Amino acid sequence: MVIMDKLLETLESINSDELDKLLDQRDEDPFDSAWINLNQKVSKINVSIDNKDLFIKLSSATNHHEVCSYIADDLELINKAETLGIESEFLGYLKQCYEQGEVPN
Repeated sequence: MVIMDKLLETLESINSDELDKLLDQRDEDPFDSAWINLNQKVSKINVSIDNKDLFIKLSSATNHHEVCSYIADDLELINKAETLGIESEFLGYLKQCYEQGEVPN
């Protein structure tokens, strides 16, 4: 999967301090409130993706389990929103980041 390869390459090039900074940025607004808002919209649907293999691959690349968990949550959020046919600027941003192999923040 090309997108996964790009993401793994990006994660392997980021050190632990940079990953911590990225996570801090995600916990601030406007990212945090936009993520929560979209998650509330899709929480009604009981669709999930198997994140175990993804989490293991990402963890191997980073040794940073928190960022791996966030990425898995993002991908599940994207999947649920697409299943429900929800479109938003924030969803577009998430998808664009992952298509470019970046972790959104």
